[in-house]
Amino acid sequence: MQTKIYRYLIVTIILLYSCAKPIQNKVLIIGIDGCRPDALLSASTPNLDKLWKNGAYSFKTKTDDISYSGSCWTGMLTGVWHAKHNVLSNKYLDPNIEEFPHFFNRVKTFNSNLKTYSITHWSPLHKILQNGDADIALDFDSDQKVTNKAVKVLLHNDVDAMFIHLDDVDHSGHSSGFHPENKEYLSTIENTDINVGKMISALKKRDNYLNENWLIIISTDHGGSEKTHGKNTPEHTTIFYIVSGKSAAKGKIQTQVNVVDIAVSAMHHLGLDIKDEWNLDGKPIGLVN
Repeated sequence: MQTKIYRYLIVTIILLYSCAKPIQNKVLIIGIDGCRPDALLSASTPNLDKLWKNGAYSFKTKTDDISYSGSCWTGMLTGVWHAKHNVLSNKYLDPNIEEFPHFFNRVKTFNSNLKTYSITHWSPLHKILQNGDADIALDFDSDQKVTNKAVKVLLHNDVDAMFIHLDDVDHSGHSSGFHPENKEYLSTIENTDINVGKMISALKKRDNYLNENWLIIISTDHGGSEKTHGKNTPEHTTIFYIVSGKSAAKGKIQTQVNVVDIAVSAMHHLGLDIKDEWNLDGKPIGLVN
């Protein structure tokens, strides 16, 4: 009897301690390169569907007029359009990262103890990182390797802000065509959905998950048509924005969403005061507060 009472008290103390710990806001951004929103809606994507149907979403989000990966990803990760960040192609010739840095830079300035991770399938994405912005910045040659590493990090590491880049959908678009009726393109989106599911599952298995408030943002850099992108046309510049988690609003976002809103939404969730002097183009969107 005394043993049972002792065990009960231990369990009660553990639960009370767990409940007393402060909730930690954290951000996971997953970028699916070259994924048209209409194709995403045509594909069988149960993991992504669960996120947007239980969160906030826009399938008419706007990316940069220069719909190349370099320009668009930089807009997403800095919160400003190309006129400010100056990445006009995939070559990253003269990025203005001193004035408009990767949002990890602002996160580290806010609190240097916050842990930031960037894991990508396209290494040029790290060209806008400055020394110290990311605790870990890794690139791999396949989406599967990116996913495997992301799962390990989410399960075993202290993470506050993580950016994941998956590239297979873009490869499929360039090889077979960016179109919502292209079976090969849709199949790649469906495989990507499986990888997203693995990462979300790992996130929910974290030891401290009950004391973490994760904001999950899923988006893309650009769309495409035929086997290319880069034009200022709706097929190329219309993307999607999915935000999920306790701090996400529910339902379709009625106002215009832009790719530059993503970094700002992430920073807002992490507790940063978005300063006017930063001259950002984005805004927090799809959040309850």
